[in-house]
Amino acid sequence: MGTQLSTFSVQAFWEMPLVVIMRGFPTETAKSLTRALSQGGLKTIEVTMNTPDAPEQIRQIIEQHEGEDIQIGAGTVTHPKILERALDAGASFIVTPHWNDAVIAQCQSSKIPFLPGCMTPTEIWSAHEAGALAAKVFPAESLGPKYIQSIKAPLPQVRLAPTGGVTIERMKAYWLAGADAFGIGSPLFPEEAVASGDWSRIEKLARNYVEAYRHMKSLSRGIENPGLS
Repeated sequence: MGTQLSTFSVQAFWEMPLVVIMRGFPTETAKSLTRALSQGGLKTIEVTMNTPDAPEQIRQIIEQHEGEDIQIGAGTVTHPKILERALDAGASFIVTPHWNDAVIAQCQSSKIPFLPGCMTPTEIWSAHEAGALAAKVFPAESLGPKYIQSIKAPLPQVRLAPTGGVTIERMKAYWLAGADAFGIGSPLFPEEAVASGDWSRIEKLARNYVEAYRHMKSLSRGIENPGLS
């Protein structure tokens, strides 16, 4: 296993628990996107392992931001061998799309923070017991805020991170329903902005999410109708 070039701060994560998902971007584009996201205030970023040459991309992004308060992890980790490649590249946290006992056990033994993909109450509770940062509720767009609220009613101690189609509007609805963290992908990366290299637009979108989250923290939670189903 390679030496990690950065460490993961749980405190920093929970100050701004928004995980950016970068999937399929060429490395130079990903580096520009990461810079813009970081300047906009989003500091926790995952590169999915089904991105071409993902380990090298992770290495280069970590090197680009060495010494900065940015946390680079690996997503779509579906097998222990993929996990090893991610950790060798320097990933400081792990995200999976599904529940995988072997991957989770290896994260536990390596003391690597992880967010496992979960859908059922059983998986969500298992994530809680396994010491996950949060259960990545996926695919969130198929379940909606009411599902988060339903899970939180009997299991208020679990931490939930809805992922999939999380716009700013839906993030607020999930927050009001009880969500604790969020996985954000395509809404941050309009195709035309990425294609034209409009990094200032990406930075502005990132800043919009940051400001929305900070505002949400002042809102009451647990209302009967969070606004979206």
